[in-house]
Amino acid sequence: MDLLRHSQLFSLASIVICLPAAVVNAAWSSRQFAFLHRSHHRLPDFVNFHCDDVHRRCISTASHHFSSRNADQYDNVPRPPTAFRNESSFVLAGDIGNKIPPRQSPSSPHALLSPPRCIPDPYAWIRDESRADTEVLSHLHAENEYTRRMTRHLDSLREELYREFLYGMEETDHMAPVAEGHYWYYSRYEEGVGYPIYCRAPRKSHDFYPPAGLRRDPSLPMLSLLPGEEVYLNVPEIAQNKTYLAVGTIAVSTNQEYVAYTLDEMGGETCHFYVRHISSGEEWVLYDDDQGSHKKLLEGYGAVVWDEESMGIFYVTMDETHRPHRVYYRRLFRLDGSYVERTERQHDELLLEEEDKRFNVHIEKTFDGEYLLISCISSEASEVHYLALRPRNVTHRPIDTDLACIARRRNKVLYRVAHCKGYWLVLTNQGGSPNLSLKACPVGNDFDGENWNDVVLQSTGNAVFDGGPHRSLDGITVFDPSSDNSGGVSSPYAFGVATGREDGLPRVWILEFHKDEQVLRSSSDSSPLVATKFTRLEFAETAFNVGIGANRDPTLPYVVVDYDSLVTPLSNIAVPLSNPSDLDARRLLKEKEVPGYEKELYACERTTVRSRDGKTDIPISVVFRRDVLHHHAGNSSGIPIHLYGYGSYGSSIEASFRATRLPLLNRGVVFAIAHVRGGGEIGRPWYEDAKYLCKMKSFNDFVDVARWLTGDNVETSESSLGKDSAYDADWYGITTAAKLSCEGRSAGGLLIGAAINQAPHLFRAAILGVPFVDVLCTMIDATLPLTIAEWEEWGNPNEEHYFQYIKSYSPINNVRHGQIYPACLLTGGLYDPRVQYWEPAKFAAQLRHCVSKDSGNVLLMVDMDAGHSVGNDRYKHLRELSFDYAFLLDELGLV
Repeated sequence: MDLLRHSQLFSLASIVICLPAAVVNAAWSSRQFAFLHRSHHRLPDFVNFHCDDVHRRCISTASHHFSSRNADQYDNVPRPPTAFRNESSFVLAGDIGNKIPPRQSPSSPHALLSPPRCIPDPYAWIRDESRADTEVLSHLHAENEYTRRMTRHLDSLREELYREFLYGMEETDHMAPVAEGHYWYYSRYEEGVGYPIYCRAPRKSHDFYPPAGLRRDPSLPMLSLLPGEEVYLNVPEIAQNKTYLAVGTIAVSTNQEYVAYTLDEMGGETCHFYVRHISSGEEWVLYDDDQGSHKKLLEGYGAVVWDEESMGIFYVTMDETHRPHRVYYRRLFRLDGSYVERTERQHDELLLEEEDKRFNVHIEKTFDGEYLLISCISSEASEVHYLALRPRNVTHRPIDTDLACIARRRNKVLYRVAHCKGYWLVLTNQGGSPNLSLKACPVGNDFDGENWNDVVLQSTGNAVFDGGPHRSLDGITVFDPSSDNSGGVSSPYAFGVATGREDGLPRVWILEFHKDEQVLRSSSDSSPLVATKFTRLEFAETAFNVGIGANRDPTLPYVVVDYDSLVTPLSNIAVPLSNPSDLDARRLLKEKEVPGYEKELYACERTTVRSRDGKTDIPISVVFRRDVLHHHAGNSSGIPIHLYGYGSYGSSIEASFRATRLPLLNRGVVFAIAHVRGGGEIGRPWYEDAKYLCKMKSFNDFVDVARWLTGDNVETSESSLGKDSAYDADWYGITTAAKLSCEGRSAGGLLIGAAINQAPHLFRAAILGVPFVDVLCTMIDATLPLTIAEWEEWGNPNEEHYFQYIKSYSPINNVRHGQIYPACLLTGGLYDPRVQYWEPAKFAAQLRHCVSKDSGNVLLMVDMDAGHSVGNDRYKHLRELSFDYAFLLDELGLV
């Protein structure tokens, strides 16, 4: 038996075995297993025992039962490529006696499962980390072909939707120009071109705002937007002959002569590094090794930061599990500006290496350019190092000796910082606050957090952000208007633009700090930093999305904020920092044009649904055509509703405008967003309340919203209805299961997978985009990207403490046999490092194997040239969206 030939499909972190479970457990208890170690890149340790040749991987064409509701549409219904099930294959969770790869974090207080537990994994053969196994690739191609055949009757609808998407966008368009130094920076699109072109144009010294009324003639391709336009990165040219391209970072050097940029050219989120001289167009490719004849491209995480002299860059590399872990400095140019050739040994200096695999490393400059920040971040702790960038002598001692740490990591203490006039503004949950508070300390006088004091409002002496439950803080950006950018009058104030949430909505606040040291604080270093004013930006709509926009110059007298709502297209608004409450003083820089859009035809509402715990109100946002709701008042057939959700990592799904929703709304579909626990819509406690052993609250919330919309076994009462909308009472029971669809992507795909397992009867159709559905097997396997870091998110199923709980909701392990399931469309990307392609492929196979013959069709589409997303090609994105929407409309009976 050739064990090594087949073991290349698997990783020993999870140990796939093909022996009866009783035999394995007996052998394990006597410690008599002999493990074979293979050498395969990034998968050091998986053993796959094949008992006999019957368990050969294969692709069969066995019959599959199709939904009777769809079968009559076809004369010859195709059969799906049924994946072979190896019923003897399973994964071991727990203590397997090996330390590499790790089975738990060294700091974990919980015991490993001992003896280990067997988890059935009958489709383990679909996992191929090389992406080269011909049988696996053939299976994926067969899945794609089956999906195309099953949806070919929708070809004309897809093309119609695609044309509607194009009609609703300005194909020739540009972003609002943003000031930095002597230039206006912006990107623009040409009709028919999928990728943006990055440009800049000269800016006069006292031009605070970009010219008004900018509009390009779409009939004239490549027409400059501003006089003297210079293209500094032409992505369409770079993308030629590439099947996938995503730009990681574009960083213009401090002297504005060079641009460094990174490209992901496979979809695996590993970037290559390039540097370009803007005026001459001369370009250099960065290589990993600096000697020998073989040239290996430098690979790493996408971030790049220039040094102050524009002579070199800071960058981040990743370890074997795709974790950003090392920060380097590379000198690229000599003092005379000439490039240091590879043959002259470009020198890489290691600044920091993060060895704790729970932590990722990120780099950025402070907004004023004074410091490089290196942040080591896990889900539950952080540590920030800094390096002064100016002034700096390039010949002095090694850079790493200048690194200083603001505060060493402490368990359950998160913090991040911004620089303000010699102070660190510290956003932190130190002290156990529910949300992040805002504190400050002098730079260089950090004392590991002991010297952090609240930033207080001068008029009251109270903390402006105390970390309480009602106001959350996400970030702060500091502006210091100069006389050059303030009409020749130097401002006595610096300003902090804070972003966060209040009343369940995103918010922006302006803090004013006096530059006078005696006003800024009292004479003692331990005294708090004082804000002379604290203003929340207000807007006319009651529900909206707002955040800090594109800002590059901290010396300007205004901040650009981005504003939209479910019915209002995106606007870029310049808000004066000295008088942010004056609505007349705000300047509209650009409003997204949506051809043919008539805002008065649409409406949006925000209401709440009482969860099954009887005390938690789940916010939902809905957008719809007014005439659809009006028509519903006269009949009881139910309105088609598409319910979207995410609910993980504290990320919020905002109530923002999407022109691509209009084809759904115009066909009578109501688009609803369930802001379930696990997201950040109501601050960090909303997130913390649905992780670890509380994760099922996310899934329960989503199902509770679906039940409320369908009137499925929900007790109606005044307390279960929202109180601020004229339509609230009408939303209860407004649809039926036959007209309710659902969707989620990535961790949102986990949400949908768990929801349809819990209540398959509630939904007609489900879209699971790159779904995280094989939670148990993935979180056991420490060789996979994200696993170790996310033990602090989901828990570690190798441990007794978490195993049974994760097993109880992992979608692939909980498909209900013989139940009628909704039609499902699953998507994946072959090179996806976040959710590996085999997760949706295995889940599709498991659904077909288990569910009732009366269930909807299970369709799988794997993009063989992409990763977690389609990259930066906007037209490819619209093609994929038209595919999803056509499936959805077909299932809802709206074709």
